[in-house]
Amino acid sequence: VPPELLFERGLGELFIVRNAGNTLCATALGSLEFAVTQLQVPLIVVMGHEACGAIRAAVSVARGETAYSSNVSKVLQSLLPAVLEADPWAEDLCNAAALCNVRKVVKELQKEASPALLDPQAAGRLLVVGAYYHLDSGRVEFLGQ
Repeated sequence: VPPELLFERGLGELFIVRNAGNTLCATALGSLEFAVTQLQVPLIVVMGHEACGAIRAAVSVARGETAYSSNVSKVLQSLLPAVLEADPWAEDLCNAAALCNVRKVVKELQKEASPALLDPQAAGRLLVVGAYYHLDSGRVEFLGQ
């Protein structure tokens, strides 16, 4: 679902960085830094969603059920910490891991990012928050930090 629809914004009003599993690869980080430093974006929303295919694939890898190409494996490796952190007894491990991953990425952006992202946060010019999109209801839940 396009974020413009979820947040009732027109095309081009939001700067969107989208990749499988919200991974913080160099391209994603560079895009976020560009948005903040060049476009003065005041808010980063890390939004996961129910039934995330990348998280489902990472769960499958963690269980030793599936192998993927080297490029896909690189994406999934960055998701494994969230899979391993999620409650293994959760009703839906994939959704629990997706929530853990959103919180993990938000924490990394708030505490471990480059000065291009940390300095504006410290100055109060940038806020980083987590959100979770519920496919069944269409509701966006903002996560408490």
